[in-house]
Amino acid sequence: MKKLLLTALIAGMSAAPALANPYISGSVGLGIFGNSDLKDPDTGVLYTGANGQTYKSGIPFGGAIGLKHDAYRFEAALGYQSNDLKSYEGESITSGDSVSTLTYMLNGYYDIDVKSKSISPYVMAGLGGASITAKNTASTSDPIGHPAEEKSTSVFAWQVGAGVGIKAANNLTVDLGYRYLKPSKYNDSWGEYTVSSSNFLAGIRYDFQ
Repeated sequence: MKKLLLTALIAGMSAAPALANPYISGSVGLGIFGNSDLKDPDTGVLYTGANGQTYKSGIPFGGAIGLKHDAYRFEAALGYQSNDLKSYEGESITSGDSVSTLTYMLNGYYDIDVKSKSISPYVMAGLGGASITAKNTASTSDPIGHPAEEKSTSVFAWQVGAGVGIKAANNLTVDLGYRYLKPSKYNDSWGEYTVSSSNFLAGIRYDFQ
């Protein structure tokens, strides 16, 4: 899927060089994973909210290459974040278990005209995929005694967000934004999980124009 997204963007850039300006961007921030609903594979019991699987905050970062035309932007983006586990089925975790998420998305943006040369609010949405890697150790306080493992699963993912671009120089924009990221369910030998992340990001965009 990653190759497909990049191929689609490159094809678009070569097809309309006179109509759109290319750009690159990078960002970093704070990623807050929501509590995961968890279905235990051994008992079939569904644990929800704080009784499922909870996480510590992580640091998401990523980059993108895209095209801007008038008020619209389209880009192919890669992102990564890792969140340590806080609890599992209500039991505290201190062993360093974690969930890492590598995303590859096609994003679309609409820059809202507020009649300002320096500030540009925007809304955005994206579709793509996520490779979720769950790292579990045997030292977790788990009454059922699930095994240690490290498993990666590729799933569909989408995101929506909003933010503001602040013009720092002729070709340089500072981006402050929020993203809600929602991958599909994933599973390992410890259970089946729903996951989502609220990401608060600060970034820089460089326009080639």
